[in-house]
Amino acid sequence: MNTLKHFIRTIRVAAVWILLGPHAHGQASSRLSTSFLARGEQALLEISMAGGLPNAIPEPPKVRNIAIQPSGRGPQTRMLPGRRLEYVFDYIVSGYETGGYSIPPVEVMVDGTKILTEKLDFVIFNPDELEWSEVQAGGKTIRYASSFRILKNKPFENETTTTEIKLFVPEEMIIEDWGIPDFERDGVAAWRFQPSPMRSRINLLGMRYVSVAYPSTITPTRSGKIGIGPAKIRLMTREMVMDPFPRQVSTEVYLQVPKLEIQSMPLPEGAPEGFENAVGSFRLSASTTATEVQEGDPISVDLIVSGSGNLDTLRPPKLENPTGWKIYGTTTEQRGDERRQLSGNVVFHQSIRPLEMKSEIPPFRLVYFDPKDETYKTITTESIALQMRPNTTLGANPAAVEALPVPFERMTNILAVLRPAQLTLPAASALPTWLGHAAGALLALVLISKALWMRCAPRLRKDPARDARIRELRKIEKTPPADDTEFLKSAGAFIEHHLGGIPPAEIQTILAERDALCFLSGNPKAVLDPKRRNQILKLLRQAALAFAFIAALGFGPPARAKNTATQALESYESAKYDDAVKLWLGAGNYEQLSADTLYNIGNACYRLGSPGYAALYYRRALARDSGHQEARQNLRFIERKHGAIVVQRPEYQYALTRLPLSAWQATCWSGLWLCGLALLVFPATRPGARLRVAAVGALVLGPLLVSVGALGWRYFPNDAEFAPLARQAVIIAEKTALHTDAARTAPEVIDAPPGSLCEIITTSGRWAYVAFATKTRGWVPVEAIEKVIPVKAPEPPKLRKPKADGKTA
Repeated sequence: MNTLKHFIRTIRVAAVWILLGPHAHGQASSRLSTSFLARGEQALLEISMAGGLPNAIPEPPKVRNIAIQPSGRGPQTRMLPGRRLEYVFDYIVSGYETGGYSIPPVEVMVDGTKILTEKLDFVIFNPDELEWSEVQAGGKTIRYASSFRILKNKPFENETTTTEIKLFVPEEMIIEDWGIPDFERDGVAAWRFQPSPMRSRINLLGMRYVSVAYPSTITPTRSGKIGIGPAKIRLMTREMVMDPFPRQVSTEVYLQVPKLEIQSMPLPEGAPEGFENAVGSFRLSASTTATEVQEGDPISVDLIVSGSGNLDTLRPPKLENPTGWKIYGTTTEQRGDERRQLSGNVVFHQSIRPLEMKSEIPPFRLVYFDPKDETYKTITTESIALQMRPNTTLGANPAAVEALPVPFERMTNILAVLRPAQLTLPAASALPTWLGHAAGALLALVLISKALWMRCAPRLRKDPARDARIRELRKIEKTPPADDTEFLKSAGAFIEHHLGGIPPAEIQTILAERDALCFLSGNPKAVLDPKRRNQILKLLRQAALAFAFIAALGFGPPARAKNTATQALESYESAKYDDAVKLWLGAGNYEQLSADTLYNIGNACYRLGSPGYAALYYRRALARDSGHQEARQNLRFIERKHGAIVVQRPEYQYALTRLPLSAWQATCWSGLWLCGLALLVFPATRPGARLRVAAVGALVLGPLLVSVGALGWRYFPNDAEFAPLARQAVIIAEKTALHTDAARTAPEVIDAPPGSLCEIITTSGRWAYVAFATKTRGWVPVEAIEKVIPVKAPEPPKLRKPKADGKTA
């Protein structure tokens, strides 16, 4: 048993390192639990390494008048969601001499590579400077100290600097929860202040106090007098009371933090061209996976800005030489809790497209202001070599179709609050766990019964058309024997109404008799022999029965459908696109429309001047048939032309669409069945049997088919990975913008070009809360979007016709 556990553990470790292998470049960082220590207070220094195994325990740095010693806990491992495995080494920092200090970069070895951490600045202050306040808690008066503290008292505009809220509360207070501060801002941008897990003890006023730091950063948004605070922090305390027996009660205590006012300095004049808002000390790198491209193909470049400064408000670097390039909007990877740290990195995803043959991607440039030496600096990346193939399909004018830029986010405020149905999670159920499986099995049985009923019920129900034919036949049979003229007219009407198309020769003879005998000037009453009359009735009954049988089997295309297809094509070719859309949609129930029909509707919508509706119906065609190449190609054209926000995919995934998804699935299952059947051949045959030779061949071919089919199945473009198909919607309106709240007066988040794909999160009245593949969310009017899978039968879109000219013909 222990051997099995050891084997499983080994496999898991190997899998982790295989997954980490593609990202195997080491990183090291250091951080302090607090940057403001009272004299005698202790802080926790963490040195973390990711991307490889540490070769040795880092040596603690040496700082004059500061003691830095290992915590004694040894190396810690930490795996955070969305991040790699980290090795963390802890050290205790303390000192008794007031003043400013710096912990120099620490040299660490990760997989044989030497890496330096960043420098850390901190301050030791005299606790006698603390301002004390009082608050009532549990009938007692509690003395505490609180303050905002900042490393730099006169920062430049847009310069991010380390800030903290420091709290000192009596050790006798039992704190269950350290709340998040609620504070005011005046000319600064600040990320959330969150309590550090490190709690330090210190003697103040002859008592033991607990020191807690709330580290974060602030960035001045203007020059002149700015401030942060006052702030209010809620603490949940626990204490023992006698009522009349001892019991523990929880009490809320609100601590006040005074406002901090500082002076922000304007940036010096003489900023070089290209400077926007970067203030700090940065490094810049650029990379792309698309180095072998075709002329006109878009290229995504990853720009990584690392260092210390205003990383959260930083604007993306620019191409040094944009000539011959179409530059789209930039998307930014949102930073998380690392926003509370001064150092880090931010990743920009820049999309560009060459308008002519290029041999390299030009360097990207970032101009920033360094507040340490108060100078402007410029950094650039290396150019990236390209292997570009000419695109022969573009002809002499590769820029014939102008592509609009992908819009960029321009948020000036956070999104509005959500409106959940309840604020707390439901209580855990005490019902047995198997009850859910039983309920699922019961539902499955009900659904199977319903499916069988839906299949069989139409055959059990009476056919209204059949009943109508029987009623008319009985009416014809009751025609008076002396009135043969009325008999023939009724028989002819029956044939024309119920046996349309081209009837058999015997039925055509009846129509000929009607035309020859019923429209004479004399209009005789008796013209048929009684035997002929019975023969006509027999032919009508046989023809009606045969017609019903053929219709039940689904053979013989209805004449109406053929006529509708012809009329729709004629309307389309005559530039009557709205009529064509109505005819195609009216050809049958929406669930029965083919992918080709939906594709045609998309073409008509595009000719009518609605790229949004065109993209919608192309996606509906692909939902009906994932291998519809024309719909996929037209959809890519619309997305590129109008700069739609969609799921970005590599070219090899589009190459997989040359075969439908069902073909890749069938290949995979065929390989599995070959392997299974081949394995069953051996116990079922004797040694030397010829069938075993075929089984060996199947065992060689089967895994190949499974591998090819599974890879095609796995990497086949599937937008359901972004959102379930039932929640996918397409922007159909022109000039649509996302808003931070469900109101047209709310601040805008991003432009949403027609054809953009989004996920409907929720709806509120006439507004929908949607999300894009770029991780951007916001509110749009309901009339600006339409679901890919319609809830009810779609109606012909109401489109405004463009002015007629030679281009729309």
